[in-house]
Amino acid sequence: MIKALIFDLDGTLANTEHLHHQAWEKTLLNNGVARFPLETFMNYVGTSNEKVAEDYIKSDNIRKNTAELVREKQTLFRDLIPGIELTRGAREIIDRYHTTFQLAIASSSYKNEIMLLLNSHKLNDYFDLVIGGDMVRRKKPDPEIYLKAQQSLGVLPEECIAFEDSEHGLSSAKNAGLYGVAIPNQFTLNHNFERADLTLNSLNEIDNEKITALLQHQP
Repeated sequence: MIKALIFDLDGTLANTEHLHHQAWEKTLLNNGVARFPLETFMNYVGTSNEKVAEDYIKSDNIRKNTAELVREKQTLFRDLIPGIELTRGAREIIDRYHTTFQLAIASSSYKNEIMLLLNSHKLNDYFDLVIGGDMVRRKKPDPEIYLKAQQSLGVLPEECIAFEDSEHGLSSAKNAGLYGVAIPNQFTLNHNFERADLTLNSLNEIDNEKITALLQHQP
């Protein structure tokens, strides 16, 4: 029996990726990096701010530490949050299932960013649990964040469905023993989703029939 739906945020519930790119592009430019094209950013989708910062500190000899560079980027990104739109079907699936299942967010974004976005759409009361990337030691594709979410909700891994838009995120959920639903977007179409239990075009395709069908095999 499914008891919990756990959602990634960036690219899954909200169209944030282009704004994350914009914030990183400006941050890196301010620190002497000539270019951070969208094609390069796409390689980081599903990882973490820390990964971007660490790579560019090393490759471009930026004279700041990871935490400092991430803070600069987050300051710019937070100013953009009020303009972020939800993905197609996000509000509908939240409205439909928040009284049926426990709902949670497991995102590489920091919790304060997640809460600002949820508040901007008046959705913070719909979620039983929010875990940000600043609340775990190991980032996706490590399973830590999904294991923490599952344990905090008091359910078994096989009682959870994770919704992810990236290969790293899907791997994190599957490595934790959860069912994994992949919803690729323009930034992740070339990711490998072979481990997905189900692949959809958008969240509004999920329904009771598809959830029941997932239970026909092991996660």
